Amino acid sequence: MMRSNPYMLLFGLFFALFLGARGWRRRVLKRAVRDLPTRLRRRVGEEPGYEPPDDLPEEMEGYAALHRRSARIMHAVWAVAFCWLAYVIYLLLEHLQ
Repeated sequence: MMRSNPYMLLFGLFFALFLGARGWRRRVLKRAVRDLPTRLRRRVGEEPGYEPPDDLPEEMEGYAALHRRSARIMHAVWAVAFCWLAYVIYLLLEHLQ
């Protein structure tokens, strides 16, 4: 049965890391956009990306830095998650032989 398979828990950790990092970034950006003044908030892209505008005003430099930094953190967690997934697939293939 699938419920008694320990590999399902290992795959679940991959999905938790992947989705957790994406949700974390979305919450951080949403909070940062909420704290911007209204005139700057209107220049930010739509949810979920909240992309900063191409012609970046000086007041939004901090937000643009947060946007880049949060993307780097999310991609680092995703890299860990995919390394974990590769390891789990390796374990599964070893188990099947």
